[in-house]
Amino acid sequence: MQVRCYRCGATMSIKQDEIAFVLQALEEEGGKHYDVRCNRCRHTNRVSLERLRQEASRIRKKEEPKTEE
Repeated sequence: MQVRCYRCGATMSIKQDEIAFVLQALEEEGGKHYDVRCNRCRHTNRVSLERLRQEASRIRKKEEPKTEE
């Protein structure tokens, strides 16, 4: 998942394993967003829980084996 810094425009990536871990932690704690620090300017960027869920759903669909009919 690619995240762009709102301050300097740098692109950061969040790995699939990290997305799964963060989703589980946020759902247990009742969080609404995940903070990602920019590697260039150190500004904190919020990624919404909804966006993380959408990305996790996309990853799951991609990994599902295709059934031929």
